[in-house]
Amino acid sequence: MRHSTTFSKPVKRPLVVSAVAFSLSLGVVEAAECPAEGLRAPPGYYLMADENPLQEYVCPTVEPHTGSMNFTSKYEGSDASRDELNTEAEAEYRAAVENIRTLEKAVIAAANDYQIDGDGALARECVLQLLDSWGSSDAMVTDDINGTGQAVRKWALAAIANGYLRVTLPKPEAITDPDRQQRIKGWFARLSQGVQAYYSDRPLEKVNNHDYWAAWAVAATAVVSNDCARWNWSMAKFDEAMGQISGEGYLPNELSRETRALEYLNYAMQPLATLATWAQVNQQPLYDTYHPEFQKLAGNVVDGLNDPSIIASLTGFEQVTDGLYTSWSLAWLDPWQAGEELLPGMQTLMDMYRPLKSTRLGGDLTWLYAVQLVEEKPQPPGKVRVNEKEKPGGKK
Repeated sequence: MRHSTTFSKPVKRPLVVSAVAFSLSLGVVEAAECPAEGLRAPPGYYLMADENPLQEYVCPTVEPHTGSMNFTSKYEGSDASRDELNTEAEAEYRAAVENIRTLEKAVIAAANDYQIDGDGALARECVLQLLDSWGSSDAMVTDDINGTGQAVRKWALAAIANGYLRVTLPKPEAITDPDRQQRIKGWFARLSQGVQAYYSDRPLEKVNNHDYWAAWAVAATAVVSNDCARWNWSMAKFDEAMGQISGEGYLPNELSRETRALEYLNYAMQPLATLATWAQVNQQPLYDTYHPEFQKLAGNVVDGLNDPSIIASLTGFEQVTDGLYTSWSLAWLDPWQAGEELLPGMQTLMDMYRPLKSTRLGGDLTWLYAVQLVEEKPQPPGKVRVNEKEKPGGKK
């Protein structure tokens, strides 16, 4: 919902999400240390197109969501496979989360305007004002939240943390209100704490794409505040995901979605590929650590995209592909190509659907990941180069 309003002054509210201990079982990444220079985003996050500052910029006002986050699932009434949409429940869900989804889109749109279109300080200010408005209201920080609300919160955190990075990293010297920055970072930390509390210590039979998206949201937040504990939590979740890959190269909990198995295998790849590339930037070569199982998973997903009957033969169900062949659904291919060699079939999909864009993965990913990583342990932005090809290819 969009309307005119003024941004409220920051108010102090009690934290309602219980604290979580971060002494988790971190698997192979337990001893990982943050890079000496601090956690980094990929090189594209530090770049800007030539500026053509606007004299006016229309920034939407999005009312903070401060109420209940007990949301109806769009799969309400479906069986254990959770593959049948309930149209009435979906409409109720979309109405309930409208403000949150509007915030995600508004933040990323303004970040694109600032970083790619060169719209200048007014576009950057729009992002920061929106985040400060919501953070000052402690939006989405609540204990009145169910599993669907938890999913919505982590997706939102992924989008807004990426938007924040994109308007603060290119010209950090232009950020002149440190108090506002601390309010926003504090709010991100409270949201991240809630995400981590819910997605920690889950039974392995329940771990699925939601956990991977939670890891992605927390990792982006970790980079915002250079928080190694949160970063290592995310890396542990990635480790957990890799441990779920079957010998045949599939994620069983996504394959169990019957008619939507391909959709959810592809959906799982979105945070996983992006996390692996961010880890590589931070001197943790997950693509190498989990080779060949990760490549086998990715290859199976791409094979399925090119021929859904492959997945249908495994599940016994014809695959639902509505919305699957889109810029946002295939957006994980650009982070993949920035940090790893392209697999057969990837380039064709990229050529067909670029520019690849996903709000929850950061926006225009074709632009953000046009800079390829060229060393095994890159330390951007110094050890990178811009790919001169019209369409980025594999790792050089």
